Amino acid sequence: MQPMMYPVLLLIVVLIIAVVAFIADGKNTRLLHRVEGLGGPESDQPDTQARSIRITQRGEWRWVTFLARLVKIPVDLPGARVIAPVWVVLLGVLAMGATIAVGQRYLPLSLAILIGVVICVITQRSIFGWELNKYQAALQQQLPDAIEMVVSAIRAGLPVGDAFRALSEEMPSPTKDEFVRVVNEMSLGIAADKALLNVHNRTRVTEYAIFAVTISVQTRSGGRLVESVQKLAETVRYRLAMVTRAKALAGEARVSAIILGSLPFVAGAGLSAIRPGYLDPLFNDPRGNRMLVFAGIGLLLGVLTMRRMIKKATSE
Repeated sequence: MQPMMYPVLLLIVVLIIAVVAFIADGKNTRLLHRVEGLGGPESDQPDTQARSIRITQRGEWRWVTFLARLVKIPVDLPGARVIAPVWVVLLGVLAMGATIAVGQRYLPLSLAILIGVVICVITQRSIFGWELNKYQAALQQQLPDAIEMVVSAIRAGLPVGDAFRALSEEMPSPTKDEFVRVVNEMSLGIAADKALLNVHNRTRVTEYAIFAVTISVQTRSGGRLVESVQKLAETVRYRLAMVTRAKALAGEARVSAIILGSLPFVAGAGLSAIRPGYLDPLFNDPRGNRMLVFAGIGLLLGVLTMRRMIKKATSE
């Protein structure tokens, strides 16, 4: 087999994996639509057997789940898709193809393919991660208003289920979409606290886990639900204010990371302008090519490390 055929085969394998992932996503979406069409009354049976509306994935689909987690595909969050997943996958494949096409001029083909696969995963993970972060931020910003609406409904004498149903009708997206699923799950017999916990499991928004625990404690031990939920709304507002402040304080670190990441390119452009041909050995000599690859890998690892440190410092 000719060496030029390896990138083509790799592209075909990636496309096949993407198609399989989209088929699994389509099955999950159709199941969700069928469940949303069930509008029966709330069941009086205990929820020991109805834990979730999502079926457990079979063993042969675990590798698809691993692939989705690797690139952060929002499989169970249709509202988080700003860009169609097929276009994100194609962008990653194009980035991989461009990396392989350029890299094989200076590197062995196997190393160029490896770098191309890494670039593909990073590209897709970055886009899907941006979509997920945007969805989570919208949910966090709307949650205090949603809790206040629940408090108003409970004070008016409505049960928690009717309060959630009002949220599914009155709140803007994405909170509206999530509470539509909560109401549908409750209509299938799932308790309110477990339905809220499912929201946390899907979106990884911490405040929904706190909301679920509050509802669960009040349901099992009794007490004044209105006061507890209202205090939760105040706590959530305070948490959001602290998160905003932390992100503002981390702005200096982000600027420093951007400067450090762009400094090698600025220095290289300056040297090329002052002394033309000074950096030619990096591109024309095999030893220079290896040095350039190691430098690029080190720069990428450094940027990812700084990004991880900033994200961990601003997380809750």
